[in-house]
Amino acid sequence: MNEIVKKTGTIQLGESFTPSLADNWCQTTSEINKTDFEWNVQLPYTQHPLPALTSSTVSSGEYCSWALNLSDDPLNINIGVNLYRGTQYLNITHRFRVRAGIANKKGDLLFPNTTLIDIKWDGSGKIFCYILQINKEELWKSDCYEKDGNFTIYCAVAVWVLKGNKSGSLPKSTSNTCHNELLQTQLEELLEKKTLSDVNLNVRGRIFPAHKNILAARSKVFAAMFEHETAEKLLNNVDIQDVDPDLFQEVLVYIYSGRMSSGTIDKKAVGVLAVADKYFLDQLKAECETHLMKKMSADNCVGVACTCRSASSSGAFEKVCS
Repeated sequence: MNEIVKKTGTIQLGESFTPSLADNWCQTTSEINKTDFEWNVQLPYTQHPLPALTSSTVSSGEYCSWALNLSDDPLNINIGVNLYRGTQYLNITHRFRVRAGIANKKGDLLFPNTTLIDIKWDGSGKIFCYILQINKEELWKSDCYEKDGNFTIYCAVAVWVLKGNKSGSLPKSTSNTCHNELLQTQLEELLEKKTLSDVNLNVRGRIFPAHKNILAARSKVFAAMFEHETAEKLLNNVDIQDVDPDLFQEVLVYIYSGRMSSGTIDKKAVGVLAVADKYFLDQLKAECETHLMKKMSADNCVGVACTCRSASSSGAFEKVCS
């Protein structure tokens, strides 16, 4: 007989974690310890009775060790596993997962079977379980069995191991940022999916379903429109003909989420400023003015100020140019 341990390794689980809702957090970490093994058996079972055999013992670190058992009955060959607890067996948190089969020379695994074994140690610290049963006739006929009685049993044992707890608290600023980002994302999804929308914004024939309460909360113009018995409120439709639809869509996303891409500000700051001024979106208006002021130079100051004068009554550009 020839036994070969092929490899042993661990897989870390839950290596990174960032809380998305709570200020305080705890993470329980674990890992999977996997050991696989090949047991090559050279006995002419077809001519002689099969003796009960036991492989050499394989170690799965400090958690357990194990060995295979081989026996038969009139019809089948039976393979079992003996698991022996190690010094750190209390850290094992889940059932053992044992995969077994017969390997051929091509590296294929035939008669594969996976068994989950409950952690129930006996008084001597051992667990025994049958993991594979193979019909003798099927084995003899397969390409796993050679004429001289040579065949190879493959077995892999995976052990789930508890590593411990990590805990902490987010700084207040970090916590607020996480909460704000979650709220912004949820409001963007509300706009995108049109969930429970109750008004249509008709921008040059392009329809944007929206929500009156959100529009009113963000814009004094929309608030006045929906708080009174206006045509817009009664018909649930707002007709907008003086704004480009693509530009309005960017502003609508800002109304819901409070954020706008830097690319939009760079390319459309003047147009966004005009829409922000029309609908009294003071924060967006200030962001556009600040962006444009940073882009101004002595050469383009007058031109930018003239372009923006109709969109802004703040006089900010004239002040900068002066």
